[in-house]
Amino acid sequence: MKFSWNILNNFINLELINFQKFIEQITLAGFEIETIEENKKINDKIINLSITANRKEIYCVFNLAQEMSSILNEPLKISIQSYHQNNQYKIKSNVTKFKFIEYIKINTIHNIQNKESPVWLQNNLEAYEIQPINLLHDIEKYIELKWGHSVQIIDLHNLKIQLIDNKFIIVNKSNRTQNTEQILYNNEEIINITNKNIENKFATKTSKTKNIIICHIIYKQNNIDNSQYTFNNANEDTIKLITTFGKGVINKSYHHNIFNIENKKLRIGARKIKYILGPITQYKLKFLSNKDILKTLKQLKLEPQFLKEKKIFNTVIPKYRQHDLQRDIDIIEEIGRIYGFKKFVDDIPKYENKGKMSLKKIYLKKVSNILIDIGLDEVMNSSLTKNFKNQETIKIYNEITEEQKILRINILDNLIKNYNHYSVNEKKLKTEIFEIGKIFYKNNLIEYIEEKHLGILIKNDHYFKKNWSNKPENLEWFHAKGIIETLLKKLNIKNIIWSNEINNNLNESLITVLKYIKRDKKLFIYKKKSKHIIGVLGELKKIYNNTREKQNKKLYVCEINLKDLMMSVYFEKHLNYHIKPYSLYPSVHRDISINTKQSINSIKNIILKNNINLIESIQTINEYYNKKDNSKSICLRFTYRSINKTLNKQDITNINKHIENVLLQLNSTIE
Repeated sequence: MKFSWNILNNFINLELINFQKFIEQITLAGFEIETIEENKKINDKIINLSITANRKEIYCVFNLAQEMSSILNEPLKISIQSYHQNNQYKIKSNVTKFKFIEYIKINTIHNIQNKESPVWLQNNLEAYEIQPINLLHDIEKYIELKWGHSVQIIDLHNLKIQLIDNKFIIVNKSNRTQNTEQILYNNEEIINITNKNIENKFATKTSKTKNIIICHIIYKQNNIDNSQYTFNNANEDTIKLITTFGKGVINKSYHHNIFNIENKKLRIGARKIKYILGPITQYKLKFLSNKDILKTLKQLKLEPQFLKEKKIFNTVIPKYRQHDLQRDIDIIEEIGRIYGFKKFVDDIPKYENKGKMSLKKIYLKKVSNILIDIGLDEVMNSSLTKNFKNQETIKIYNEITEEQKILRINILDNLIKNYNHYSVNEKKLKTEIFEIGKIFYKNNLIEYIEEKHLGILIKNDHYFKKNWSNKPENLEWFHAKGIIETLLKKLNIKNIIWSNEINNNLNESLITVLKYIKRDKKLFIYKKKSKHIIGVLGELKKIYNNTREKQNKKLYVCEINLKDLMMSVYFEKHLNYHIKPYSLYPSVHRDISINTKQSINSIKNIILKNNINLIESIQTINEYYNKKDNSKSICLRFTYRSINKTLNKQDITNINKHIENVLLQLNSTIE
């Protein structure tokens, strides 16, 4: 919405305010500036603001000036007049039956000279790209821009007077544009005025100069404007302009007041304000003081009162702000906006305590990472789909689209659609994808089941070479099976067997997968103990491959129940590790050849038991077996090392002698 800088200056003193500072302040206050136009011809700046949905009351220059008065903490140049004046007569009428009317005021002015409007008034209209016509027309438009009031000026010479049951009828436009309330005198909105004095005034005979009626009606606006507060200001401004430049004579006013102004009250704790807005300094954690909060609430014209004992602020919400200031959090936001959000510390708080991740989620993430490391790409599809032919499914109520009306019963259907779509469009030679997602089905007991499944689709035309000089060949059956076995091995899953025979322990959800797989090209993954099937691997039927590839291009698919898969994970509870200090001193190696009939392990154990703290390890290098006398010739490598010193020549000699004595006791000889 466009606003004139010159008209805005009529309400608030902007001469001492730098224009760039004004733009910065209004932007920080939450008003987005779309454009700024400078009209050198009329020496004015036009500011085009984007008004958000929660600030509908900013529709005229006065309302913007009132907002800027709060933001800049500058007083308004004018004072708001009361609703009634002494020279007004009250209309006795039955307008109360029109619930949409709040206030009516009527003035008659005689002997108007409807000439050209003054230059300053024309310039203000040209700032809004409104073409000036004559004085009365220009005043109507100017008052609407300045105050937000749509005053209707009616020429008595052209007014068709109707008398119904001795009652005079006049009809006026609404305050603002409401398409259902814009008819002047077509009997759609009728205000019956029975006062004969007013009737006689309206029935004045025509004269050379114009006699006009200024008829002003305010309609209820769902509490989104403050027109009732500025009604008399706008009306007085209208009359002043007409009588000053049109040289007219004004009669007394007539009004009917049915205003029902009820200001809403809100209470908010000082502690809550400080907690939500946060500190204003980073190191000492200094918060907004009660004095500053009270000052800011006064700037917002909320008539605040601070209860020191209870540490609570009482605020009064005016009617024109009740549409967006309804909760205490709205008041807190206004305090931050006016005080300045940039003055508060905006650092994100640090949380050292990390949330715990469930064991199920850990393994789901591990499955995904293993498959990605192998070379597969993860895809994500919606659990809602169009249909599954010849299969019982779960339908949803009030579906969003025809394409998403049932819950999927397996993962493979979406993977096949992914392959057919992307392979046709992109002509990929390699498609190795997987998805971890939810499936839904009804079991034999007609219970609704929700499970997590893993679906895999593999196809690769250039998977391996038998020789470096040969062309790459397609991925085959055993390669696909090897990928699944690699996954099971890395997950440390044991007690799993493969079989091409099916039993009665096949899960209902996996039965739907069999229709995609060739009969003679499938394998079931069994739990060894329970004989329960947890997954299916097989070659995809050609009817589901819509890419029209050659017959030797094979696709392999697999679907696994992740809950059953995780139940098969083997957890190692004990680790065969020995902890001992590590020596910082160098080691010495000696190789010894031995002829013996003892086993190698028995020789090692006997040597290590007898002293020998300086022997760090014994390794077997080679072994020769003589069948004639059942003897062995072995070569052992001894590593000597001390934990607290460097070994000298004497230490090594003592170790060697000790080893010789042990071997002699075992009837073994050293070569």
